[in-house]
Parts: sequence; C-alpha cells; structure tokens
Amino acid sequence: MSAHGVKCNVSLVLQCEWGSCTYVSSKMEDFCSHVSDHLRVNVVLKEEEDMACEDEFCCLWQACGFFSPDKPLDLARHVYFHCYHTKLKQLGHQALQNQPGLTPCQLDTQSRNLIPEVHDSFICMWDQCESSFDNAEWYYRHVDSHGLSTEYEENKMLLCGWKDCDCSIKSRCKLREHLRSHTQEKVVSCPNCGGMFANKTKFYDHFRRQTSLDQHRFQCSHCSKRFATERLLRDHMRNHVNHYKCPLCDMTCPLPSTLRTHIRFRHSDERPYKCQHCDYSCKNMVDLRRHLDTHSKLPAYCCDFEGCTFRARSLSSIKAHYRKVHEGDSEPRYKCHVCEKCFTRGNNLTVHLRKKHQFKWPSGHPRFRYKEHDDGFLRLQLVRYESVELTEALMEEREKQWAPLDSVSTCLVLSPGGSTGSDGEGYVRTTVEKDFVLLPE
Repeated sequence: MSAHGVKCNVSLVLQCEWGSCTYVSSKMEDFCSHVSDHLRVNVVLKEEEDMACEDEFCCLWQACGFFSPDKPLDLARHVYFHCYHTKLKQLGHQALQNQPGLTPCQLDTQSRNLIPEVHDSFICMWDQCESSFDNAEWYYRHVDSHGLSTEYEENKMLLCGWKDCDCSIKSRCKLREHLRSHTQEKVVSCPNCGGMFANKTKFYDHFRRQTSLDQHRFQCSHCSKRFATERLLRDHMRNHVNHYKCPLCDMTCPLPSTLRTHIRFRHSDERPYKCQHCDYSCKNMVDLRRHLDTHSKLPAYCCDFEGCTFRARSLSSIKAHYRKVHEGDSEPRYKCHVCEKCFTRGNNLTVHLRKKHQFKWPSGHPRFRYKEHDDGFLRLQLVRYESVELTEALMEEREKQWAPLDSVSTCLVLSPGGSTGSDGEGYVRTTVEKDFVLLPE
C-alpha cells in the first residue's frame, strides 16, 4: 500500500487539461513535472512579451477561470492543486467501478474543475519541522511520512506531534488518518462534479444522497428533509446544532467554517477579490466569477428543455427558470403562521412579517429561516438548537450581564432513533421565542 492507502499497482490516468494539451501520465511525479512546464511558459510569456494585464497569471485549466494579476506563486499553488485534484477524481472513477449499484452523480459537471482557494504555502506544523510546500501533493506526502515514522511510547500509544495537539493514538494507520484532520487532506473526488471527500464513506454518501426521493425513508424532525439512511440523517441533524458563538455579536453557528464566513461577510470590510475589467471588488471567488459573467457579451447558460430558448448568465437563474416554467413550481409555498397569508418567495414573507406583524431579526443572525411542515408549506422557524456547552456559556454570560435567567428556555432534543439527549450526542433544544423572534409588545 502507498502512503494514502491506494494500492501501488493501481494505474492512474492523469489527463492534463491546460488549454488544449492532451498529455496523459500514470505517475504524479511525471504529471506535476509536465504541468510545471506550462507554468514556466506562462511566466516567460508574461515577462518577455509583455502580455496584457487581463491575461497575466491566468489559469488555463479547462472550466476553471482562476487568475492572479500579480502573484505567479499563487497561480503555481493553484495549478498544482489541479494536479492533486485530477488524481483524486481518477481515484473516484476507479472506486465507482467497484460500486455498480450506486446512482450516478446528477450534479452539474461545470463545477468539476473548481477547486478551493489556495492563498498561502502549505506548512507542516509537526514538532520542529515547519517545512513549506507549494504543491499540495508533496505536502500531504510529507505530513504522512511523519505518521509513518512516529515511534511507539512505552504504553504502546503513538503521540500526534502537530502543534497544540495532545492526541494519543493506538496505531500508525489511525495516526495518519488523524493527521488529515489537521491538513484537511481529501482522499477521493467525484469525477462528475469535482466534489472532494475525506474518506470513501462520505464519497459514497454523495451518490446515495442523490437517489430517488421514494428511497429516502428517514426524515429530519427539524427541517423535514429526507435521507436514504439513518446515518445520513444523524450527520445532517448535527448541522442544526450551534456550537460556536461570534465574538463580535450574538450569532451562533454549527461549524467553525460557518463562523469564519460570518465574520468575513458581516464584520470585515476587506474585499480582496478585484475585477480586472472594472472597479468591482468582493469577498470571495464565487462572487467574483459571478460578476465576471456580466462582462461577457454572450449568455453563459441555455435552458436544455426541448424547444425552450431561454438563456441566462448564471446557472441559478437557469434552474429557477426551469422550476417555474417547466416544472410548474409557481404555487405559493411560504405561509405566515400568524395570519395564514401565502407567498411564492421567502423574502416576500420576510417583508410581510417585519412590516405587518413587526417581527425583528434573530439576535445576531442576518435573516429569518423557514421550515417545511407536513402540509408542504414553509413557515417561520421559531426554534434554535445549541449544544450543552454553548448554552451554559451563554447563560453564564447573561448572568454576568444581569440578564433575566428566564429569557431562554431549554429542553432535550430527540435523537433520530427516538431517545432523548442521553444518547451521548450532548444536544439541547433552545427555544428562544423572547430572544430569537421578538413578538410585538
């Protein structure tokens, strides 16, 4: 077995997608070396031919669109990540050949080469190491080598040497798996949509989630979404529980990534992504790519319904058009829980609740949320779920501020299996009718 659990005799088919290049390799070393030649040519052209600003340091990988106007090293890290991503998609293709019963991925193929933003070098935080890499593949191999070379302590346990981590683990296999939680390494990718996954289980779940709805027998009691397996339902329900509080406002979030996004969009004025054609700037690459479509003279997407000529610059507009025109999804589904008035869009109900019934925003939250009920209508969500630890911290904070203790009431959440919070998950349901949605006095 290789460093990442892939059989050494597995033959990879690594296809270069830089421009019209048709190079194919079976080894990552040769593949990355070939791609580095493209990068060198790109830099030479910029320096010797004085390329126009709009063309400098652009990624020519098919269906990508990334550019870095003045940082060739950012482009190098980005393109090397394409190499790594290509390998993961190939591993995903091979894994699917052993699972003939899985439903094929139905998601849009236009995202197959969209990869995460890579701004900085990959730095190993293993004790006394701090090696730096611009190629994700070499970085992950390097970190894995630490897991392979770690020696057992006297009590037959392996210690993780990552900075500020005190985990002790029973086997090298488990230690190497644990190290991926520090590096955020993925091991397989969907060859159709490009989604990356930390293990094979999550990879296969990606396809199971796309099975027909009549096979989704497990329903979330909070948002009414259905899932193919009970484990998928349990994983989903964890996303309803808030564990983290924003240090700058009362917003609570289920994940650290959600909190980071909240802080970037709500508490920071920094807009590092700038349009090369105008003065527009924004906070993430997704918004920049959406904006760049506005500079295109031709619509980027066409409706694929037979005989329909509708065109739009965004995929979301195409999908909304398809649902409304070709699937008849124009019935009002958002219902006011106070006066029963119905609306076709959630933002229309939001305006109604604020102006007609004087509802206020949830404390620290940017908008109202709506929950689908058994009758098919979506109504205002009046309950927020928070972990035991976060609830205790919030109560402590309120006590210090001399807030009334009855301003928040809590009760145990029922788990998917029907038991109460004693199942070890440690969840509580926090009803905040006085705090989450303030009723008119």
